[in-house]
Amino acid sequence: MVVRLLDAVASDFASMSASDLKQSIASAEGRTVAMEAICTDQSPVEGVSHGEIGAAMGADIVILDRYDSLKPVIQGAPDWVIEDTAPLARYRELLGRPVGVNLIVADAEQGASLGGRLATAPHIQRIIDQGVQIITLYVRPKMGGTLDMMLESASTLHELGDNRVLLIGVPSFSKPAPRTEPQMRDYQYEVEALLQSGCDGIGLPMPGSKQGWEPAHAAQLIDAIHTQNGLAWLFLTGSVEGAPTSVMAQLALMSKQIGADACRLDEAGLSGMPPPENILAFSLALRGQRHTYRRMAASIRR
Repeated sequence: MVVRLLDAVASDFASMSASDLKQSIASAEGRTVAMEAICTDQSPVEGVSHGEIGAAMGADIVILDRYDSLKPVIQGAPDWVIEDTAPLARYRELLGRPVGVNLIVADAEQGASLGGRLATAPHIQRIIDQGVQIITLYVRPKMGGTLDMMLESASTLHELGDNRVLLIGVPSFSKPAPRTEPQMRDYQYEVEALLQSGCDGIGLPMPGSKQGWEPAHAAQLIDAIHTQNGLAWLFLTGSVEGAPTSVMAQLALMSKQIGADACRLDEAGLSGMPPPENILAFSLALRGQRHTYRRMAASIRR
């Protein structure tokens, strides 16, 4: 039986397949907290990495932004992590948490500057070999990325991942929020297509952090995701992840009310991560002291 994420410890996370992790998150009933960090930036505390700070404050999952599989960098991590042929696997051991990265769908020529962050088959295989457990797949229309290209990348990831990588597809946020019926149908089509192409879940903007996104509209899309047996992730973005802690409590409760399975605090706080106190405040509001302090206190040797 898969351990629900609320009760999982480092040894549980280390042995989870993608389907196990998906079930573990789903069984936590909306009480999963993830954080994103710009791994090429210095963390706000010397001598440790962003992910270590986030894990200490109660984050269940750490997502690394700007991680380049061609030139791996995780600022603040020990040398033995980065010098290993599987740096993401070693970083997972260091944190005792699932670790993910962002990959970007773009035209090969226009997206050449992305390096190993570009979602090509060789880059996907390399990052899997480096030990990634979660991939968040984005598309950049301004770099020539299209939905069809994104669906192809999702299928490639699903095939190469072979149940080792949890795949979260992110519809483009560059188009208007789904405030009309045609706009909602457009988002619903994209959600369904991504899930049918191999995504395990869908990432959406958390209402309150992206202009025009209302709780009712997000809830409708979350219902569509759940109908397709996907995980619904809400991303706290737009620098609102750096708002006062009182805002974190409001957004956490709203996210649970509209049905989110997991919430991710993005990296635009200070020094390439959400403020540590906001991770704690969000977790306390979402799941209380009992589960928050257990996550903070549990040894990585468990």
